[in-house]
Amino acid sequence: MLVLRDLQKQYTKFRLGYLWTLLEPLGMSIVLWFVFSVLLGARALGLQPYLLFLSLAILPWWWFTKGVAASTRVFRRAGGQLRISLLPTELWVLRVLLVSMVEFLLSLPVVLIAMLVTGTWPGPLILLFPVAIVLQFLLMYGLSLLISAGSVVIPDLARIVRIVLRALFYLSPVLYSISNIPQQLQGVAALNPLVGVLGLYRIGFWPEEIESATGYGISLALCLVILVVGIIVFRRIEPRILKEA
Repeated sequence: MLVLRDLQKQYTKFRLGYLWTLLEPLGMSIVLWFVFSVLLGARALGLQPYLLFLSLAILPWWWFTKGVAASTRVFRRAGGQLRISLLPTELWVLRVLLVSMVEFLLSLPVVLIAMLVTGTWPGPLILLFPVAIVLQFLLMYGLSLLISAGSVVIPDLARIVRIVLRALFYLSPVLYSISNIPQQLQGVAALNPLVGVLGLYRIGFWPEEIESATGYGISLALCLVILVVGIIVFRRIEPRILKEA
């Protein structure tokens, strides 16, 4: 109920309402496709059709940035409600993540639009798409626990997170394919958990994409490591969170 209330608060004030969950990522995908495919003619960047290739990463990235960015201010917005609430403290973090997740699910028709426009259909490995969603959620939950707790200790963390997210956009295979990364650097790239997650979203359309990254297993395992670390750190800082609320 709280998640639905938060969504209504965000979208009912706009005339187009929930349509913005489609229009925002669709517009971003079209602009990036136009710049890199039409204006720059970067055929070697990513895989074809590039519009679909972009859409399959822009949507998860949009979810990732909205959810992680929201975690930096979750306890500041909650304020004194934390002390009187009967809910476990971590549910405040889970709440903002679920809101961003619902927005992501509502935006998935963008992928269908890209499929229809490009005439491209997935293979059997599309069954890994839900696995990618689950892994991304676990990654985001671990990161959000770390960041929300860290924001109480380090007030400037929100600004640092914004800078890191901008850099991570270019360091993650959103605009490009794993195969565009030099072979000698693919092991380093695997230390970015989003490499494995974005690969799972795309593998249903480009099975060869998974073969390009030798470190997919490392990348995906890091999602679980970050989740465990996030839970441990959050538990240790939780008393301070409640004290300063």
